[in-house]
Amino acid sequence: MSAAVAGGGTLMHVNVAARQRGVWAWFPLLWLVFLAYPVLGFFDHPRPADEGLLFWAVLAGFVAVYARVFFVRQPEHAVRWAVAGWAYALAGYFVLLPMIGGTATAFLIYGGSIIGFQGRVAVALWLAFVNLVVMVTPFWSGTYALEDLAWLAPNLVFTLVAAYANHASYRRTVADARLAQVQAEKEKLAADAERERIARDLHDLLGHTLSVIVLKSELAGKLAERDPARAAAEIREVERISREALSEVRSAVSGYRGSGLGAELARAKVALDTAGVKLSVTEALPTLPPATEQAAAMLLREAITNVVRHAHARAVEVSLTRAGHGWRLVIRDDGVGGTASEGSGLTGMRERLRAIGGTLERDGRSGTTLSATLPGEAERVAGLVTA
Repeated sequence: MSAAVAGGGTLMHVNVAARQRGVWAWFPLLWLVFLAYPVLGFFDHPRPADEGLLFWAVLAGFVAVYARVFFVRQPEHAVRWAVAGWAYALAGYFVLLPMIGGTATAFLIYGGSIIGFQGRVAVALWLAFVNLVVMVTPFWSGTYALEDLAWLAPNLVFTLVAAYANHASYRRTVADARLAQVQAEKEKLAADAERERIARDLHDLLGHTLSVIVLKSELAGKLAERDPARAAAEIREVERISREALSEVRSAVSGYRGSGLGAELARAKVALDTAGVKLSVTEALPTLPPATEQAAAMLLREAITNVVRHAHARAVEVSLTRAGHGWRLVIRDDGVGGTASEGSGLTGMRERLRAIGGTLERDGRSGTTLSATLPGEAERVAGLVTA
């Protein structure tokens, strides 16, 4: 029974990451295995049908409330369900105690664990203390012998430990939720600011130029019959202005598309932090040629996207080191890994690296490791000439 409580203290730590870990989301249900104690107590001798109906109804109701407590999505709702779960567990103990004896204590231990799932530590510990008082009452009344306290003492300690541990984990869950909300708001504000900047840039870049093109085009149309030579000159001027505007637009768009490997690494950290994944960079990033840096940034973006969506990882490590005349970029995670076929993203990235003279290797053992060789400027130019 002590193991049940010890496990109860870690339930919320598992639950924090559960919503991001696929099959691990069902891990808290594992601790229901300790309901085997009251079940064994029920089967210690034959029971009439009415007792069986009552026992299984109480047990099924408890499982439902327990699951609701640990899988509730809104923290403010979780507090109400924690109190309801504690009350149900206490009621279940009193209802089943005459039927199954001391094995009904399991409900008190579960109740102490459940009540910790709230933000007020005083409430959690006081209600868990109520369970302790109820737990020792049979010894005061003489129902059990004092020597039986040997098996009860660990349960008393673990009930309080579970209540406090789940309280701490609940506070962490709330803090993580608030942090994610603040981060989402910051990202939205940053996106809005970026859209406004792009709008201002395009207005400043094209507003005057397009106005001049319209005026000159109208003038050329009016002069087409009266002064063809001047009309042709105006059209050539329109062509020149249009080419300059096109060049400026291409330059601006190129700046919008990528802001370097450092900026991509910062975006990767934001995405991984939101997903609960730790990012570590082994050393400072060196300066790369523009084309090589763009390829490295795109590979990092693709790799981080795959980690967030599919890997169920806890940590990601990125390293970029000198390798001969070029560089070697390694992105390693401790997720599920595997040797499944590559998606279109990695396949396209492999082809893009090959086009500039680089390579990409994937290792699916013990997580996933992507190793890319990135050419230096001279090697990249030589590869393009050879191609």
